[in-house]
Amino acid sequence: MKHFAKLALVSAIALSSSAFAMEAMEDEALAETTGQDGVTISITPPAGGITMSTVIHDTDPTVDGAIVIGNPLSAAGHTLTSVTTPVGQAINILIDATGDVDTVTAGSQASLLVSVAIPAGTIINTGSISAAQSNGAGVAVTNQTSAIMDNIAITLGATTLDMTLGNEVATTGQMMRLNTTMTGGLSLANFALRDANGGNGTAASGGSAIRATNISINNAGASTDLAVDAKIDVVPTGLQLNMVTLGTGGMDMSITGLRLGSTSATDNLAIGNVDVIGLNLAGTLIKVAGH
Repeated sequence: MKHFAKLALVSAIALSSSAFAMEAMEDEALAETTGQDGVTISITPPAGGITMSTVIHDTDPTVDGAIVIGNPLSAAGHTLTSVTTPVGQAINILIDATGDVDTVTAGSQASLLVSVAIPAGTIINTGSISAAQSNGAGVAVTNQTSAIMDNIAITLGATTLDMTLGNEVATTGQMMRLNTTMTGGLSLANFALRDANGGNGTAASGGSAIRATNISINNAGASTDLAVDAKIDVVPTGLQLNMVTLGTGGMDMSITGLRLGSTSATDNLAIGNVDVIGLNLAGTLIKVAGH
């Protein structure tokens, strides 16, 4: 989950980076520039999706290492990170500046409001995750391992991420807030955590791993949707995620095709399907920081 938190943060920053350059502008100035109040940025990925790789350089060890997400070296058995939307549908970024964001108490509470709307059916491929020797930022890594975790395809329901920059709204009080209902829930396909001693060297060999064909996450009970309310802040000790709601009444997780061992369909190593019922993470505080 730590890798997913980093990927989610990188994606949000990448999609809204152009907003930061306009932080000091007010609605009036934006209207003069664009002919309307605020700015709308629409991003429609190509058929193959928006692709990238990410290298996180760790400078603490005796020999610097790196976490490699994607496939920067175009190596066999590795997969790029990508974002695709249903054909013709865009990711929309709405940017508005206000002179007083606090409607409760009058005062100089100027703020930049950024809303990122992601259409239902958007697929985020996390990219494969591996380790390597770091040669410094901006320099290709060496001694890259085979995939430690395979690419996971995450299918989203319609999702909105709101950011308040400059001054935080008195009634919400956080830098970013994900408060939405994902129609159809959240789906993760092709989960595989590989064992380095289990023959995972090539994609063809398959190797040994903890695998699941699909993981579906929905509201507890009969609902197929997933309610999410998460508050995100950058605090002095790192990134802080306050999980207000993850699933109405908790969440149900359905794991299909769970296997421990090889990928062969002819052996008897398949466990089958697993249901986790009523997992309640409301109020959980998650912190991500360097060390």
